Amino acid sequence: MSRQDVTEADRGRRPALDSKRRGRVIAGVLGLLLGAGFSWYTWSTLSFGTQDRPGAGVFPLVVGIGMVVVSVLTIAEALLTDQVSGDVRFPAGRQRRSVVLVSAALVAFVALYQFLGQYIASSLFVIAALAVLGTRSWPRNVLYGTAIGVAISAFFVELLGVRLPEGLLGPTGAIGALFL
Repeated sequence: MSRQDVTEADRGRRPALDSKRRGRVIAGVLGLLLGAGFSWYTWSTLSFGTQDRPGAGVFPLVVGIGMVVVSVLTIAEALLTDQVSGDVRFPAGRQRRSVVLVSAALVAFVALYQFLGQYIASSLFVIAALAVLGTRSWPRNVLYGTAIGVAISAFFVELLGVRLPEGLLGPTGAIGALFL
């Protein structure tokens, strides 16, 4: 039996899960569990308000449901197709350094979020991510990171009216107390 014959016979069957497809299934299951847990927590604890004035629970519930849908689609794609397959190669050298530094910035963002508040924490995270991933100068990273962080924060806080931690800029924060 030639290699071509084996390939012809195997076309009707799905190949076994390789490392990339298995990783997608694992990521999909984790996303599904997190999205379902987040949705349940939102549903059971936050107010949804009225049609005229939506409450704090509407946006998080939409995000949780969206996460569940995307996770289910990711799992289905990994199990039913072999379009994205192959071996997973972990980053090495400079790429590994970038992954570690952006991950550290994300952990710092989460850890300092309540203390620093939405505006400062998101701006610092974007500045750090741009510094690690980009090739721009520090002044540009600071300018772009601050602009992006403030714009994202203003979108949620000012435009959508989502209450987020004010941290140092709030009335009880160190910077906010100086101006109030």
